[in-house]
Amino acid sequence: MPRIDQVKSFTVIFLLFFTELMICQPVNKKVVDPVIKSFLVPGWGQNELGYKSRSKKYIYVEVGILLSLYTSSKYSNEIKRNYIAYAAKHAEVVTKGKDREYWVDIGNYNTLSDYNNEHLRNREVGDLYPQTKKWNWNWDTSANRKYFESRRIYSDKLKLFSTFAVGGLFLNHFVSSIDALYLKRISASKNFSILPYIEKSDMILGYKFELKL
Repeated sequence: MPRIDQVKSFTVIFLLFFTELMICQPVNKKVVDPVIKSFLVPGWGQNELGYKSRSKKYIYVEVGILLSLYTSSKYSNEIKRNYIAYAAKHAEVVTKGKDREYWVDIGNYNTLSDYNNEHLRNREVGDLYPQTKKWNWNWDTSANRKYFESRRIYSDKLKLFSTFAVGGLFLNHFVSSIDALYLKRISASKNFSILPYIEKSDMILGYKFELKL
């Protein structure tokens, strides 16, 4: 599915960037670079560099995304368990061994016969379900079927939201590390300065390098 591919892409980029940071880390230093710290825990590197308020923003975003990911995933799974139990009660469904497509199909047709007959008319023989108890369904009312379908759609939306939250989580780590790199360079530029000077007596033009340790 496309959203799964997106998560895989984020994961690959995430791992490649982290690997590159580790390779570039000086081996003679025992202290972990702030860029890597921010990549591991957003805001950690900013805090070490002295940007406390900036660090808090990344931490707040991280906590917010994690909470959203947890609640949306948990609620999605809870709704899924409920609509499966609802289908077992109102459509006489055998719930074991069913994939997502099955739950989509029973939400759109009142009976297995209705589903198979329409697909036969459309010559979609490969999409037919066996006429067995394992695959059979028969909704007691259309209203219950529509309610089931609304809950399934809501569960899928929450699952999709949690997928985007995972992408947001990777993005927050990536942006935080880039920001830490920027702040690190700013800090370095404050400690190192180049000042032009002129000695009028000897007519000498030059630059003075200052390094504050």
